This record gives sequence, C-alpha cells and structure tokens, in this order.
Amino acid sequence: MLGAIKLENFEGLTAMPQKAASAWAAVNAGIVGASYKPLVFVGTQVVKGVNYWFIAEQTLVTHPPVRRIVTIAINEFEGEYTIVPSSIEVVIS
Repeated sequence: MLGAIKLENFEGLTAMPQKAASAWAAVNAGIVGASYKPLVFVGTQVVKGVNYWFIAEQTLVTHPPVRRIVTIAINEFEGEYTIVPSSIEVVIS
C-alpha cells in the first residue's frame, strides 16, 4: 500500500535484509556531526522510492558526547540513498 509502513518480520537484531543493510552502509559513512548505530530494522515504506526505517543509537559529536535513541529513515530512489531529514525523531534521550 502506497505510503504505509510495512513492518518487517525479523529473526533477531542481526537479521537485517540485504537491501536495508546496503541503504544503511551507503548513508552512514557520509554523516558529519553525529554517528548512528542501527539497533532495529523496523520495515519499509513505498513512497517516491523506498524508505528503510530504523531505530538507532545516535551519538552527537559534542563534549561530552550526547547519546540518544532515534528513528531514522533512509530513502532509496533511482539507486541513490539519502536520509529523510524529517524522519530523525528522538525516542529516548
């Protein structure tokens, strides 16, 4: 269904589908000012391309570093990966 988030059936935190892992790897290397560690791959959303939704640990590059749990979506469109800026929401700080 267009726009709906399809929840992923997972077998554990290490069982991330290849396409989601590729999206994560493509974007995470280019982030400046924060680092992200995926905790859970939530699922996909078909929009303009595909959004891969994650729950991740965010560490802000501050002194001292600030760590929090956030949601984050990575969009794949025509072979390009980008973070959906409005998707980064703090769940736990």
